[in-house]
Amino acid sequence: MLSIGILLGAWRYIEVRHCQTDPNWKVAEQFYNIENALKKVDENYTCKSIFKVTPYTYADLNGNTIVYYCCQTTYIEDGCGDNIDLNTDAIGMVIDFEQIKNRRECKVNEYDAFLCEMGGRSYLCWTISPEISCVIEFCADVNDKADILRMAESVQLPNA
Repeated sequence: MLSIGILLGAWRYIEVRHCQTDPNWKVAEQFYNIENALKKVDENYTCKSIFKVTPYTYADLNGNTIVYYCCQTTYIEDGCGDNIDLNTDAIGMVIDFEQIKNRRECKVNEYDAFLCEMGGRSYLCWTISPEISCVIEFCADVNDKADILRMAESVQLPNA
C-alpha cells in the first residue's frame, strides 16, 4: 500500500510540474484569467475567436530578410468562420492598417490580396480560408515582386 501512495504522490508531482512548465497550459491559464476579468466588467463578454501568428524568417548571405507570417484563426462560436473574404482581423495582427501606404489590390492564385508598404518594408497579404491568412514581409528594393508572388502562390492549406 505504501508504494502505491508513493507512486500516486510522484505522479501528482510530475503532473503539477508539467502544468507549470507547459506553454499551452500557461496560455490556457492566461486566457482563463482574462476571461474572468472581463466577466467581472460585463458578463456579456464572450470569446469569439483566437488568433495565432507564426512568423517564418528567411535570410540570405547579405542579411536581407523575408518573413512569412501564417495567421491562424480559431472560431469559438459556430458560424463565425463562414466568411472567405480577406480576414483583416488576422492580417491586422501583423500590419497596422492605419500605417500602410500605397495599397494595391491583386490576386494570389484565385484569392483576393493586396500589396502595401509600411515602415520601409513591403507586405503581400491574402486569406486562403476562414482559418488561414498569410502575410509576406519583404524589402521591395531587394526582392522582386514576381518572386514574392511565386512564393505566395506556393502556399497551400494544410492537410486536414
